[in-house]
Amino acid sequence: MPRTRWITADTHFGDAAAIDTFARPFTDAAHMDEALMDAINRSVRRGDELLHLGDVFGSIDWSSRGARADARRLIGRIRCRRVRLVIGNKDPARRSFLGMFRSAEHLRSEKSPVPGGVRLRTVLCHYPLRQWQGLRDGALHMHGHAHGSLVARGRSLDVGVDAHGFAPLRMDDAIDRLLALPVQPPL
Repeated sequence: MPRTRWITADTHFGDAAAIDTFARPFTDAAHMDEALMDAINRSVRRGDELLHLGDVFGSIDWSSRGARADARRLIGRIRCRRVRLVIGNKDPARRSFLGMFRSAEHLRSEKSPVPGGVRLRTVLCHYPLRQWQGLRDGALHMHGHAHGSLVARGRSLDVGVDAHGFAPLRMDDAIDRLLALPVQPPL
């Protein structure tokens, strides 16, 4: 069975404040964590890949041994082993945190296959960008950080859980949605 790629952002695991701040329908952080983890594992299979565009956890005290152990346990529950991180503003810039992921980078730019057998630039960043590499040529942009509150510009999509029913998106579905949008000239 071919590998499916999934994309998400802004899970804010363990962050009780995210419930009120982003109007999430959960009773507490444990309820939120379970619902988000269940949604991920209902989608991804063992051989799939999950791209997480940052803010995996809320504010986490990475100096706490207990917090590190809890974080590792939670990430270890994700069914697939290919979890790639695009670093968000809440993610600790610590080697021990970033090492939990297949890769960790601040921005990811890749060529994605699209209908017609071509590959189109896709720029992945935690932050919504107003201009990105290849914009004039129809390049796509996926981001988090905005929690569904930002009006999209051009071929740009907020892939955060707050904008998509608290579940990851299939990368192919996200690309199809973006391809249906017109190419917007740069500012």
